[in-house]
Amino acid sequence: MAKKRSATSLASILRIAFFSGVFVGVVMWGAVRDWNRVFIFAGGTVVIVTLGFVILNWLAKPDENVEPGKPRLK
Repeated sequence: MAKKRSATSLASILRIAFFSGVFVGVVMWGAVRDWNRVFIFAGGTVVIVTLGFVILNWLAKPDENVEPGKPRLK
């Protein structure tokens, strides 16, 4: 059975950022056909997505008072 990975691991964040950069690169290549702009926008997307997810992961506070089977709101 495959090992379950955390959605907040650095590898997952970098994977999402990489595929976001590839997607933006393909869209930019279809729009402008200029390699410099394609690499600038794709690289910028990778950096912004990575920093965004890392900051969100850093700011998220785990809820330690969760009891299985009971609703969180009363």
